[in-house]
Amino acid sequence: MAPQLSSTKTQLRNIWGEKRLVGICLFIALAQFQYGYDSAAVSGFQSMPGFLAVFGYADPTNPIGYNLTTQVQTLLQSLISVGAFVSCLIIFKFGGQISPRSGLWVASLLGAVSIAIQIGSDHIAALYVGRVLLGLSNGFYSTYSVVYIGESAPAYLRGAVIGMVAFQIYFGSLIGILVDNYTHVYAGQKSYQIPLGVMFAIPIIISIGLLFLPETPRHYVATNQEDRAAEAIRRLRGVRDDSQLGEEVAIMKTSWLEEVESHSSVHVLDAFRGTDLRRTLLTISAALAQAATGMLFMSHFSVYLFVQAGVGKPFTWVTVSLGIALSGTILSFPGVRFFDRRHLLIGCSLVNFAVLLAISIVYTVALGTSAAGKCMIGLSCIFVWMYGFGQAPVLWALQTELASQRLRSQTVGFAQGCTFAASWVSSYCSPYFINPEALNWGPKYFYVWAGSNFILAIFVFFWMPETRGRSLEQIDELFDKKVPARRFKRYVTDLQQTDTDDYMAEKPEVEKVETV
Repeated sequence: MAPQLSSTKTQLRNIWGEKRLVGICLFIALAQFQYGYDSAAVSGFQSMPGFLAVFGYADPTNPIGYNLTTQVQTLLQSLISVGAFVSCLIIFKFGGQISPRSGLWVASLLGAVSIAIQIGSDHIAALYVGRVLLGLSNGFYSTYSVVYIGESAPAYLRGAVIGMVAFQIYFGSLIGILVDNYTHVYAGQKSYQIPLGVMFAIPIIISIGLLFLPETPRHYVATNQEDRAAEAIRRLRGVRDDSQLGEEVAIMKTSWLEEVESHSSVHVLDAFRGTDLRRTLLTISAALAQAATGMLFMSHFSVYLFVQAGVGKPFTWVTVSLGIALSGTILSFPGVRFFDRRHLLIGCSLVNFAVLLAISIVYTVALGTSAAGKCMIGLSCIFVWMYGFGQAPVLWALQTELASQRLRSQTVGFAQGCTFAASWVSSYCSPYFINPEALNWGPKYFYVWAGSNFILAIFVFFWMPETRGRSLEQIDELFDKKVPARRFKRYVTDLQQTDTDDYMAEKPEVEKVETV
């Protein structure tokens, strides 16, 4: 017990020693604040009379007196996914030529233009154009923020700091719904223009902050700038030991050269060849799993769903649920640090399977009752907390960890494109299930998401490898040797690095396995 306690204290001291990097990663993760804020704000717009009076129609049968046509509702949420998907295709094709910082600057420019268009016009076509451009911005933000964090953080912190992406998404959602809660009572267009205007802060803050940050060390290594790579580690992490700097850069360089030598040229289709095929498919699976959790649906339609389910004060209850979810993301920082990725993902997926199934059953047998409304509120809070604690941070971390160094931007970009494509399908189809003028399933639609969470848990158990505590170079070795997924955890790699966990050494039952 004493050695374990001592190890925990050592790890906590290491985390405190990297406080500069933690702060920088929290800033880079701010890129995802835009996505969370917009999702929550636009979810609120669908139940905001000031917005519906401009883009919807009067409906005396609806609890708030207005409604959106199914077509407008589907395009409002799905067009942003179309834009994001297009940006990810661009990254897949040209990602190797775009540095992480440059990608974030492109996202900031697109974001500012899209916000201005959505505020400046009351024409539905302008709204649609603005949604597509904001989607382009989100695609660049989501890809290059996780690439920057993943390539900058040491192995023992990587999962935790990438989990800050989920924190910023939830924090953005909370702020978005809070702003909506205060402006939805305003008459006219300012009820939705004010929430949109608040979003200008994100591209402005990020654009200015990036001026003071370097590119990632691995980007400099890939462009034969070893001195700048060492300086980047020094600036990002505060490392002063020249020997440690030299060792880390040398390992990065060796791993990079081995990848380059084994592949005479870098082509985007390499992602679907040899050992990279497995890595690409797993990265795409981790990205698609974000949609499979049901959280994308919940973020897009939470307020509307609460209104249709007869839940009183829907803005207030969505705000409460997001506040609870935020506590989950805060606890995910130590959670992802000290628990295996596979255990967290399987456990949280099974819990959410049970939660969403319970919501669906309650609304099947007790539709329209106050008890059903209370049940939905309570279970929804559990659902979003479990997602924020285990599913979101692990899935974001896996997307960065599973891709190879030379194809990381392209692979993560393509995987994010798949996520946005799945999000588009969900956003486009969901209104036909939940809207009263269509199938009118309401909360019974959660039957679908309960099933997808169960499938996710099964998939992770059989096929998703354990990457906690491994450096990116060690993960390269594991894939090159074709180590089976369920043996990743105990396989002793030839490469040992100073920035990796010592938890492997604490367990004597390590093994060398035959590759397949």
